[in-house]
Amino acid sequence: MIVQTHSPEQVVREAFRDLPAMWNKLKEPIERLQRRMRVDKSLRMEPQLFEYRSHEGNNWLIAMLPTKKVLNIVPFVWYRGTDGYYRAARIMQDGVCYHISHHVLEQYAERFNSTEDGFFRLKEFIRENMDFGMEYCLDNDEVRVGVTHGYIIGTWAVPQQVVQLITFVDHGKLFDDQQEQMDRLDQQRADSLRHTRTPGGNVKPWDLPPQTA
Repeated sequence: MIVQTHSPEQVVREAFRDLPAMWNKLKEPIERLQRRMRVDKSLRMEPQLFEYRSHEGNNWLIAMLPTKKVLNIVPFVWYRGTDGYYRAARIMQDGVCYHISHHVLEQYAERFNSTEDGFFRLKEFIRENMDFGMEYCLDNDEVRVGVTHGYIIGTWAVPQQVVQLITFVDHGKLFDDQQEQMDRLDQQRADSLRHTRTPGGNVKPWDLPPQTA
């Protein structure tokens, strides 16, 4: 069970224990949404959230985004720290996982949602920003993530496995080089929604060294 004092790595490890039960619980909601998609085309590109509390006591928000050909599903586990602030982790069984600090959620709220209900803000962030594009720097542990509403800066908590996201920046505050990277990350996110995907194509380094002869 995830507890308030867990590190990002521990949160992800505990969430992985829940994955088999979580996917089993999702079978019926997925089938129901797929049936609705066949008759209601307006559901396409409309994010859906499914809430689930596991037998281990962990809280999940599973984001689902129907497209024309596929149903994209991204699970997030959430909890509250000792300070009372919400935190979450984006759990990817076959890719990089992301731990979202309360700083990111509070910075996001200042720009896009001033409601006092922290859980409502968390759900809105996940619903609107479920798709991530990511690049990492080869020279240090900095990681940059593009989402629908902006740009998130973080570091590796576990190299190539778990990212700790620390700072949210909205589009209007990006520097020129960050804007160029944001454009690449937007394209990466768009590619991730296509029916055919390249394995590992969602994680790319930036500042690649020049090719040698």
